[in-house]
Amino acid sequence: MKQYFILTVTFVLSLSAVETFAAKKVKDSLSKDALMIELTGKDPSKIDETTLYAEIFNAYRTNNEIGFKSRMQTFMTRFPTSAYADNVLYMAGRMAFSNKNYAEAIKYYQKVITQYPRSNKAVAAKFAKGIAYKQMNLAPQAKGVLADLRKKYPGSPEAFRAENELKLMR
Repeated sequence: MKQYFILTVTFVLSLSAVETFAAKKVKDSLSKDALMIELTGKDPSKIDETTLYAEIFNAYRTNNEIGFKSRMQTFMTRFPTSAYADNVLYMAGRMAFSNKNYAEAIKYYQKVITQYPRSNKAVAAKFAKGIAYKQMNLAPQAKGVLADLRKKYPGSPEAFRAENELKLMR
């Protein structure tokens, strides 16, 4: 009888913890959506892919990092297989690079390279990753990335640029 009581109490406590966790998740999700509505004046769940991409591009153009990142997160959550997804990540890398946040830029460039290897931005992301390493004074990593780019994408404009950068680093 005592074991049954302990099991029942344990089950009820576990169930209560799960319900509390689920309620918190719903509340957090609702508060995120409410915050986005308050910040942008628009409900992100009602914006289509092209409109959201246009807003991301506009935030990038004006170097509005907060607006860009919030819209990028919404975009990548809602449209991860979009034709624009690689461009969004590449723009995030460019924005981070222009703001001298090279480690973050490398992270975004690497996502383009690994998640979208056939993208029209993959080679440019690889080159930019090498330049970001160079800016961080990590010459061995920069040389490795740029040499790999030259080998994998011979004849591309980035390969010629990589060759020039490698000559400058010697």
